[in-house]
Amino acid sequence: MQIHKPYVLKALSHPLDRPDGPGRHTVGDVFGQQQSSKRRKRSELCAAIDGDAVHLYDIPSSQAVTAYLVSPQSFFTCAPYSLRWRPSSTRSTLRYTYVSIQDSVSSKREVKLFKDVVSEAGNTTSTTSSYSYRGNAPIVHISATSAKYSDSSLPGGDLPNHELVAVAADGTILGLSGETLEKKWQSSPQLLTQELPSGSKSEIQVDFVQSAQAADVIEGMFGGKNELFGVFQESIRRDGFNPDILILVTSVERPQGTWQRYLHVVALSVEKEPRQVNRQSVVPIFASPLSAKTEASKYQLDVRSGTLQELAGSVLSIYAFNSGIPRLETKLEVPGMTSFLRLSKTSILAATSSSLSVYNPLYHSLQASTLIELRDASQPQPGLSAENNDSSCELVAYLASRELAVGLRGTSLIAVQIEVPKSRSSKRRAEGLLTDAIRRGVAREQFCEKRNRAEHASSNVIADSLPGSLSDIYWVEWKSESANADELLHTNDMSGFEELLAGVFKIQTKGRDTKPNGIHPENDFAPVTEPESVSNLPEWAWPSSRADYPQVDRRWVFYAITRVFSWNSLTCDPETSQLACRLPESNVLNYLVDAGHLSLPNIKSAFQDDVRDEEDVDSILGEQLAPILVQVDPTMELLLGYLSGTQLGPTELVSAIKLLLRSLDLLEDPSKSKLLRIKENMEQEHDGNNDDVNIELDRAEEELQITEYYLDSDSSRRARGLSVAFSKLVVCPTLATVQSLRRQFKPEETICLMNVLRMELIKDGWTTRYLDRSQVDEDDVEAPPDGSIQLIADLMCRCIDSVGLGGWMAFDTMLANWGNQQDSADFFSQFQAEISVALEGVLEAVRLQGTLAEAVSYAKKARKAIADAGKNKVTAVQLTEELPLGLKIDSKISVERVRSGAEIVPRSRRQIGLFVSKKRRSYSVHRISEESMLSGSGNTIVHEAV
Repeated sequence: MQIHKPYVLKALSHPLDRPDGPGRHTVGDVFGQQQSSKRRKRSELCAAIDGDAVHLYDIPSSQAVTAYLVSPQSFFTCAPYSLRWRPSSTRSTLRYTYVSIQDSVSSKREVKLFKDVVSEAGNTTSTTSSYSYRGNAPIVHISATSAKYSDSSLPGGDLPNHELVAVAADGTILGLSGETLEKKWQSSPQLLTQELPSGSKSEIQVDFVQSAQAADVIEGMFGGKNELFGVFQESIRRDGFNPDILILVTSVERPQGTWQRYLHVVALSVEKEPRQVNRQSVVPIFASPLSAKTEASKYQLDVRSGTLQELAGSVLSIYAFNSGIPRLETKLEVPGMTSFLRLSKTSILAATSSSLSVYNPLYHSLQASTLIELRDASQPQPGLSAENNDSSCELVAYLASRELAVGLRGTSLIAVQIEVPKSRSSKRRAEGLLTDAIRRGVAREQFCEKRNRAEHASSNVIADSLPGSLSDIYWVEWKSESANADELLHTNDMSGFEELLAGVFKIQTKGRDTKPNGIHPENDFAPVTEPESVSNLPEWAWPSSRADYPQVDRRWVFYAITRVFSWNSLTCDPETSQLACRLPESNVLNYLVDAGHLSLPNIKSAFQDDVRDEEDVDSILGEQLAPILVQVDPTMELLLGYLSGTQLGPTELVSAIKLLLRSLDLLEDPSKSKLLRIKENMEQEHDGNNDDVNIELDRAEEELQITEYYLDSDSSRRARGLSVAFSKLVVCPTLATVQSLRRQFKPEETICLMNVLRMELIKDGWTTRYLDRSQVDEDDVEAPPDGSIQLIADLMCRCIDSVGLGGWMAFDTMLANWGNQQDSADFFSQFQAEISVALEGVLEAVRLQGTLAEAVSYAKKARKAIADAGKNKVTAVQLTEELPLGLKIDSKISVERVRSGAEIVPRSRRQIGLFVSKKRRSYSVHRISEESMLSGSGNTIVHEAV
């Protein structure tokens, strides 16, 4: 995930102080509903400012919708609630905004309704209603019930038939009319304490309230079991009878000074007829204890997923519900965390006084973080109290559709964009994967350690610690060693740098070789003045095979990659490589290649901060890495080790194949063609007086001859590398291979690759008939590998697909430019003839296999029987010198049988003769001799059909 820089959404006015402290801003949600649809949360916020007004803001446009003034002596006791209702019969819109306020002078508590009616012409009519509440505790929650039983045929049927539910801090629940705020019912606090244990039924305090639908509660919190909801006469359905539910978290003070918490689920009975005068009541459904608390907590509940999150201090506790019983699932400690928002089941947004961060509580990992640097009205101002200058951020809302989180910092509403990886599908974009948590773990103070038995306490089960330990001691040690290695690089001490990394990678050193320091001019760690002296680099003792390399910490592998290579993201020239080698002469580069650590995922992880904004970074790295290795080692021995010991994708393999084909003069080299064009231009100008140009041409020819000498001496190595690349490319996905060929090969270069594959068909004998021995030496005949024809065929099909129909249509012109018209006309016929001959050979092999299959199968079984007979094992195959008719194996009849009671007794001669007769066909003559009776088989002398 990525968090963009937060910005100011709206600057709010300063609140007036309360009698018990400074004034506050309280933010609530805004809902919208039509007469024939469900209630949905809108992208708006309702902000209440003590002593000022209630403001409604549209979050995407950062515009104010409307505002309602309150008296300067009043302050808000809970978050406001707003409902936007649109009837289906008219185009008018109704907006209901409910607030709970208390007068600071008279301590009068009341619930207010601000109702706006917007007509079709755009005229707005505003009315205000109020209800005085005379309870002992302030109201801590207000919400509206669902409006589902409105009848448009009755007078006033277009109005929402909802009620306002208000919950006081002492557990009192009120039901008020949504239109007039007339009191309809009231429940006492004893309703919540009647199911609690004895001694917990006094001084109950409501800490958290949330409204929900019964169907969501059953599926999310009770696992689909609705036995507890049998108090209703009808079955609960999402598209049918679905009453409103209140989930409350209450606490009761203990004598020890702690607070015991409880989770309550209560239901609100529903009137089906809007005109029926009936007293609504609250029905308790479920109550369960939670863990005790010692300080104030903040809660968030996601009903559909059944997850309750609690923030106490700087520790976030996550509870999961199992049949309604909350169970502590995990804890996450973030120092200085003041607020949080649930983004998904595996992601939360945490806010501190100076930063916003996304955490994965399941894997305890930090996904992304950004600083809060705002220059607006939320900054401390002179003349205000310390509370008003508080810079803590309170997160209030998250719009999942727009990936936008909204918070309140000081006197400003701020917004921050949270961007999830675009490579994931829409269903899994917000999920936290284990891959995202690697190398992003959050340090813990206490670690879960297995308890060792006393007798094994002193035993050394594992001599060495696993590479990549996450302990704090190892982390400090790694930071110290990496800083030491950076210091050695900065001082140009390459000998000490390689000695340090050889010890880290557990490689022995033989001695010292006099080599250049190998520092590239682009190296950031090189000093300002390049030294002209050479360093004595140690010689590493390489293991005999790749399997002998010991396991090392991946962090050291990433460190070595970032020091050996560099990434330049500002390069705009397409001919300039963004990936460059800093230390071409270092043994560290040879180690990364030979040990197989120079894979594409490792390079991306090492430069993850640099390549994060790059598009198609896999193609860029795959195309640039192989040319860098060839530039470092022109003999291509390094490239061969890279191909043999590294897991490669189609992009890297196609890039390496292109380089190998150019080195074998099977493809046109741009450097050689450029030299030839310069030479032709010089000959056409007949300018022999330009000595400088002639000198440059001679020098270029000399360098080219030297390069060709090195390449020609290692032709076998390059051919072996080409075979390795072909064998790895054929197992890559077909679509990715075709796309890589189209991106890196020109059509004429793809044709050259196909000619190379045609030569492989001819060389392996797939296009030579078995009886055509006139031009083939008998001593040179060698059976080709059985899998080579499949490899060549697959690669040739992918080359044909990469050229495409348009390429083949334009290929006649290319062939005409290469030679005469006859050559261009014969190309496809020759190509088809070779493929037909190869296919004919495959078909002949298949037919021969079908002819000899039975004989080969019998020969395998007979060979196994002979081997078993030599080991004195019992075999069921009758060994004869001649093949039996039908190639069927004549099995022996056992001379023993198992009787009842598991007793083994010898079989009688009469029974053996009976079984021998059953095995023979009708109308055949047999001789049953004494030996055959003892061996359990008969010798067939005549097989004659009548």
